[in-house]
Amino acid sequence: MLETKGLNLDAVIELKVDENALVRRIENRVTETLAAGGKVRSDDNPEAVKKRLVEYREKTAPLSDHYASTGQLRTVDGMASVETVTAEINRILASASADA
Repeated sequence: MLETKGLNLDAVIELKVDENALVRRIENRVTETLAAGGKVRSDDNPEAVKKRLVEYREKTAPLSDHYASTGQLRTVDGMASVETVTAEINRILASASADA
């Protein structure tokens, strides 16, 4: 798709996360939302997250090996703070565009 648009792939960024922690975060968010009298999104539940994680492992994760072999894969600790993750992604992208 990029090739047809005359674009190059600058980098592939993989966020490494603790899947159990993600499920706990969803459970906490649902509990907090309900306690505040809010409405919970239909996909905001542990089972939906677990299903998305299975799909990721089956369909997307296998690409990591491919992009690692090309030297394009960069990993980021997705469990870090939003600010830290954002800064690391920005650093990776700035480095990739400088190398291009």
